[in-house]
Formats: sequence, structure tokens, C-alpha cells
Amino acid sequence: MTDTLLVTGAGGGLGRAIARRFAADGVPVVCVDLDAEAARRTADDTGSVAHGVDITDESAVMALRARLADAGLLPSCLINAAGVLVRRQLADTDAATFSRVLDVNVTGAFTMTRAFAADLIASGRGRIINIASIAGTTGYQFPAYAASKAALINLTRSLLVDFWGTGVTVNAVCPGAMDTPMLDRSAFASFQRRTPTRRVATPDEVAGVCAFLASEDAAAVNGQSIVVDGGATAVFRYTDQESA
Repeated sequence: MTDTLLVTGAGGGLGRAIARRFAADGVPVVCVDLDAEAARRTADDTGSVAHGVDITDESAVMALRARLADAGLLPSCLINAAGVLVRRQLADTDAATFSRVLDVNVTGAFTMTRAFAADLIASGRGRIINIASIAGTTGYQFPAYAASKAALINLTRSLLVDFWGTGVTVNAVCPGAMDTPMLDRSAFASFQRRTPTRRVATPDEVAGVCAFLASEDAAAVNGQSIVVDGGATAVFRYTDQESA
């Protein structure tokens, strides 16, 4: 298992599950979230440390790195779980909204990765895990979100060149419908009905995939997009029209 984990979006449902899973495995965890209080709640719940940081602000991210260096908590595993979902279709999505979604979901991951790249390399077995989505593999009815997750998947693949031969692996995890506050509860029954497992994935299950990717057992898994959706996109897309 990794030495120190830094997880962004730690105040959200999946980020909290990831922090909880790694902390239970005895890994020191750094919880980062734009909402400092949400990060602190997760940290208090897991015996971790918390920092309120805007990951799209490069100077704020570099200041975070300096604080972690002073505390001896530079990460050997970075999980970019911070993300926003704006439920708007094309006609309702203005350019500012589109840019904000990409800024958080893609630029934030890029900024964090760039800031801690040398530390991940120095660890000798660094791990970068980007939380994408099946929306980035199949498309989705909310174009800003789908475009951002597709970009994050391609960023994941592209980073292989930068970390070539360093021992650092870069992978994406692509959850489908997941039982978090971000899920559209009105569609919950439909998601269950249209998934071969007849159930929606839990944050703890996705956190378990992250734990595997961070382990020595996954040292040869690199540049992959791991879909965690109960088989849904193996047989259809959630965006397919469903008869009443």
C-alpha cells in the first residue's frame, strides 16, 4: 500500500469513502476540498489532516505542497476525486458554466498532478488515480460534464509519457451510477433496473478499486480506464431512450 494519500474532493461522498478506506488500511491521508469544513469533517472521521484548497488555483496548490513538505506528508499517491456535475443541456449551458466544469474536473487534476509530480517520482512507486466517469466513455446528456470526463480520461493516457520509467502509474476510475449525493435520486430505480447487477455501485466499492490501483499488485496496471458500473455500459448506455 502507498505511504501517504492525498485525495481531492474529500468532502464529497466518494472522496470521503476513499479517505475512509485508505485510513482503515493504515495509510496517512491528506483530505483536500474547496469546502474546508467538509474536508475537516472527513479528516475528523478518519483521523486524517484537512486542507481547504481551490485546486484550480496554481498558487494555492503550490502553497499546499509547501505545507505538506513541512509536515512530512508529501504524497506517494494522488487521487483526483474533486468534481462538479452541472445538470444542464446545451441550450442551458453558457460558456462560463462550461469553462467552470472543465476547470474543476480537468484543470484541477492537471494542476495537482503537476504540483506533486516530482514527489510522486521520488517515492519510486507513485500512483495517480483520476476519478472520471462512464460519461467520459459513452457521452452523457449534460455536455459540460461529459466533455470534462472524456478530457480527464485522455489526460490520464497522455501522462504516461511524462512518467515513463519512473515507477509512477496513472489510471482513471470511471464509475457509473453511484449512490452518492450527486446521484439523481429520481432516476435511482431506473439505474437499478437497467444495470445487469440490478444495483447501483457504492462509494466504498469504488474506493476499493482505488485501493487496488494504489497497491503493489497493480504495478503493471497503467494508462487504463477502469469502469465500475455493474456491467451497465457493456450492454447499453444510460443515455439510451427507455420506453415507459
